[in-house]
Amino acid sequence: MIEIDPIILGHNQFLGVSHLSQEVGREREGFFGDLGAVTEVVRFSAEKGVRGLMVSSHPRMRAILNHLSAQGLNDLTLYPIIPSAQEYIRRLGEKGALGLLNEMLAPAGVLMKSRILLKGGLGMLKRDTFDLLGTLVDMELLPFKGFPVKVIFLHNILTDLALGLGNREIFEFWVKYIREKHHAVPGLATMNFARLVRSLDQWGIEDVVIMASFNKVGFQMNPSREECERCLAQYDVTLLAMSTLASGYLKPKEAYEYLFSLPKVRSVVVGASTKEHADETFRLVREQLARRAWRIGTKAEDER
Repeated sequence: MIEIDPIILGHNQFLGVSHLSQEVGREREGFFGDLGAVTEVVRFSAEKGVRGLMVSSHPRMRAILNHLSAQGLNDLTLYPIIPSAQEYIRRLGEKGALGLLNEMLAPAGVLMKSRILLKGGLGMLKRDTFDLLGTLVDMELLPFKGFPVKVIFLHNILTDLALGLGNREIFEFWVKYIREKHHAVPGLATMNFARLVRSLDQWGIEDVVIMASFNKVGFQMNPSREECERCLAQYDVTLLAMSTLASGYLKPKEAYEYLFSLPKVRSVVVGASTKEHADETFRLVREQLARRAWRIGTKAEDER
């Protein structure tokens, strides 16, 4: 079992992203338009012992990280999820290919830019898919320089595409490249937890963190909640649970009581828009973690 932070602060609310509605997303974007509001929530979370932060290569994330670093919060542990596929499409339309490339390489020094461009150019000449993917990964991770990085997740769009194609080589490349080049734990985000876990086991790919939806109503749990639960119990999996509130459908107490009744769930990514919301969420998660630890301890004593 890979050790990761038990509570990781999500980033969607800081970017104006909501799976519930566009209106909620716009409200969040307006509220967190001031970087000071973001810093307030992140600093409060860190003071409460939550020092893990999900991040993406969204352009606004770079400004947020620069601001956090300037405020002395560059010791937070980052959990990047890359690449931001939807953002690429939008930014390519706005800036064109050259403009997008310049924007992505902005945080790199001259020598690093040269290395990345040389590697990508050679990949294109050789038509080497993995060289090109490696170049993309290197560019995507540039904004996170200066912060500790624990796990790097492949975005669920690419994970599930490769899974659907049965492309074992993509997963083998990802795991090796993240470990050896970036010295981090490889992670995979997915909307197809059961199929991914079984495929990785069949291919002999181990020691990865899987980020997937787990919630009481089965929201985004494919093919079903029951199958995902069965797979979690059966296989050796390090899980980071997401979408635990089912996009606001569930109340936190109900959601976390269910989540931590499951075996092997030790970590969860949570959203928090205010200090009060963060405080309540952290308290509820820790209560459920403590109760489960007590249940496990009691069961072990009974078995002895």
